[in-house]
Amino acid sequence: MPELAASLEDLADRNLAEVARIHHRWQPAARLVEQGGLLCHQGTVPIPAPFQNCVLRTDTALPAGEAMDRADAFFGGARNPYAVHTFGRQDADLEEVLSQRGFTRQAEMPAMLADQPVAAPTIDASWRLALAASADDIAAFIHVSAQAYESLGLPSFLTPSFFVKPEALLDPQVSIVIARGPEGAPTAAAMALHTGEMAGLYWVGTLPEGRGTGLAAACTAMATNLAFERGARAVTLQASHMGEAIYRRLGYREYGRTARWSR
Repeated sequence: MPELAASLEDLADRNLAEVARIHHRWQPAARLVEQGGLLCHQGTVPIPAPFQNCVLRTDTALPAGEAMDRADAFFGGARNPYAVHTFGRQDADLEEVLSQRGFTRQAEMPAMLADQPVAAPTIDASWRLALAASADDIAAFIHVSAQAYESLGLPSFLTPSFFVKPEALLDPQVSIVIARGPEGAPTAAAMALHTGEMAGLYWVGTLPEGRGTGLAAACTAMATNLAFERGARAVTLQASHMGEAIYRRLGYREYGRTARWSR
C-alpha cells in the first residue's frame, strides 16, 4: 500500500523545525544537534528565543522525560537558558514534563495555515512592494525587523544576531517582501521560507509609525501568494497577538496552538 501523503497540518508543524535549521545556517557560530527525534539549537546570544536557543521534539515517539534530559545535557542545565517549542496537537506529555521541571509557558500562539492564495488588501498607491534583491534590501529588512519586534519583547540590538550571514537571505529558498514609502524608506516586511511542499511566513513586521496602514497585510499577502506560485501546498505561520487578526482577515485558519516555554 503506498504511503499516504502528509496532512497539511503535519507539514505545517514540521516547517518550524526546518526553519530552525535554516536560521542555524545564518549563524555560523551557532551549534545544532539533531538526532533521535530531538532538535537542539544553541545560537549566538544567551537568550531563550526562537531560532537562537531552542528545542523542538521532532518525533513524538521520543519520551518527554528523555527529551528534556537530553536538552538539559546539551545546554548544560538551567544556567544556560533555552526555549522549548510545543505543539498542542501532539505534545501534551511534553508540556506536563516541562511544568514539572519548572518551565513556564512564556507565549502561546495560534498555529495557522492558508491552503489557497489570498486576496491582496488595498493600500495607498504611494507605497511600493517589492522582493528583496540586494544587500541593501536585506539591510532594510533587518532594520524593519529590529524595530518591529522590539514591540514583542525582542531588544532591537539583538535582531542582527539572527542574521549573521545576511547574504544568505538572498537564497532562492528565501523570499522577502519589503514595503517602501514615497521616499523609498523601508516601513514593513515579511519573509517566506520555502521548505518543500510547505512555506512558512516569518518576521512579519511594520515600523511603529507605519502601523494601521495595511502594509503588514499587503506584505503577507504578496509573500503568501508567491509561495503558491512556487508550488507550495499551503503556507503556515505562528501568529503573534498583534498579527492574528490580520492573518484571519486574509484567510488563514487556525489549525492548532503552539507554545514557547522557558525557565
